[in-house]
Order: sequence, then structure tokens, then C-alpha cells
Amino acid sequence: MRLPKPDILLPVKPMLAVAAEPFDHPDYVFEVKWDGYRCLAYLEAGNTTLMSRNLKNITPHFPDLSDMHRQVRNHPVVLDGEIIVLKDGRPSFAALQSRAKLTDRQRVSLAAQNLPAVYMAFDIIYSRGISLIELPLHERLEELKAVVGSGRSVVVSDGVRGEGRAFFQACVEKGLEGMMAKRLDGRYLPGTRSTLWKKIRATREADLVICGYLGGKGGRRLGSLVLGAWNGKEYVYQGLVGTGFDRAVEEELLSKLAAIGTDGKILAAKELAGRTVHWAEPVLVCRVEFLTFTGQGLLRHPVYRGLRDDKSPRECRPAMEQVKISAVKGEI
Repeated sequence: MRLPKPDILLPVKPMLAVAAEPFDHPDYVFEVKWDGYRCLAYLEAGNTTLMSRNLKNITPHFPDLSDMHRQVRNHPVVLDGEIIVLKDGRPSFAALQSRAKLTDRQRVSLAAQNLPAVYMAFDIIYSRGISLIELPLHERLEELKAVVGSGRSVVVSDGVRGEGRAFFQACVEKGLEGMMAKRLDGRYLPGTRSTLWKKIRATREADLVICGYLGGKGGRRLGSLVLGAWNGKEYVYQGLVGTGFDRAVEEELLSKLAAIGTDGKILAAKELAGRTVHWAEPVLVCRVEFLTFTGQGLLRHPVYRGLRDDKSPRECRPAMEQVKISAVKGEI
């Protein structure tokens, strides 16, 4: 199967993982879970196109990755991976986000020099324009290593086989987000959340929808964000988050929320009864870290970690579903 030219390319949605706990298994490869933007890279002999997981062309935001096609063989090639920005030797989602929201060409160029991006490639979907999705992962990884040459823009994300618990502990000690576990005999399933891939996080984390906010006290204008999730029929309440943003982020959020404010009540919750909620259309998605759940299934001690423009609101399932252990006995 040959890839069409990039200007008429119909992008593929990436394969997704389920949540799990650390485990050992000889049929799995364990890799670092990179804290960045998931991205499919479409590489032809003279062109690089970067597509986010929700099929948004993000190539203009990363001019420092525009030469990725020069670092690979066997064009046309499609790689699956993560765009990251390193800060103090570790991936920084905040630094990456600060780059991604820039639109002025000069500022984008300056940011590319000060906070250069790296593409961490962990899979390959096409090589020489031929689909590889039916091949087992271990064969795709062999092709990935053969295709990617030395250079600064693209790095192949290496892993270890079998020893998942020890690898996870090493990730935690280095301050990384966690690890991925993938079956070596698994095929690639575009746009599918499959148990063939498992994500194991060092902290609990969820992507939720901002449905409004509560006003602040004293010098703060923003008290807490009202969080919701899509249960398949409607948005349901997930809790409040009032930490994790400084004054600059507070003003940015207030500006965005003012533009999408609404008089309509987006969701119902006993915790909000009698309180003045400034409702907003459910279009902004944010990442939240938290310790655990309350008895009512709400987030306990959540911390705001930034907006996500690479995920749609209706992809945001309730937090309990996002972090539950998806692997059942005998599955792995």
C-alpha cells in the first residue's frame, strides 16, 4: 500500500493504551512514558508533516523538527512517537505547552532555539509506503531501528524486555511520568484503545473538561476550576481544582473562560449547591494530577497541570475509568 502525497494524505489516528499497574512479563517490552505531545510523523524524501492525535497539523509549531525526513531511510515513512521538550534533563510538559501555544513566527523560531523539541519515536506504521500494521511489534521495532539514522531531531525510544517492575522503579527514581508496556507479538490498531498496550503512571493523572470556575478570594480572581467528564451521555462532575496555576496562568484561563462563558448550567453537583459558578461551554481540556478519590468518586488533592489542545472534550472519560486497572487476571 502506497502513501499518497502529504497534501492529500488521510491521517491515521494513533493506537492508544489502557491503564495498568507495574508487572513483569517475558512477552512485553517496557518503555519510558514520555511527557509530551503524541504525534504521527509523515516523512517523505523532501517533507515532514506532524499530526497530533486528534488529526491537527502541528508542523508550524515545531520548525526545529522540519528536517526529520532527512534523518530516516525508506521514504515514505510514518512514525509514531511523542514530541518532548527537555528541561533540567527531564521532559517538561509545561515547557512544551509554552511552545505549542505560540503563533507569531518570530516567537516560534526563538522558542525553537531556546527550548528545542525532540521526537521520541517508539513505533513505525509505514516504511517505503507499505503498511506495517499487521506485523508484530518486535518486527516493527526492528524496522524502526533500521530506518532511523543518527541525528538530533529523532531519537528511537528504547526499552527493556520482561523486567517491568524494576524498569518502573527506575523511571520513578528519575522523576519520569511512568512507563509503557507493549506486547511484542501485538499488531498496530489505529485509533483503538487496546490491552496490547498498557500505560503505568507514577502519579494518578486524568484529562478532564473545564466546565466553569468559582471566583477567588483576596488577590485571586480565580478560586477553582469546575471539572467534568463525558460519560457517553452527558458531562458529569469530577471535582474542583484550585492549585497548580500562578497569576499568569490564572489570567490566561480567565480570558479563555470569559470567551466561552454561558448562562446554561453544564453539570449538576451537590458540592456546587448554593455557590456562584461561572459556567463555560465544555470545550477546554486540562490535565490534572491527584492522589486518590473521595468516597463520592471525586478527585482528592488535585493539581492543575495545563491545558491540552490535542484532546477533544468527549474523549475525557470519568477519572475513575481513566486510572482503573484494566488488566484482568490471565490477560497478560
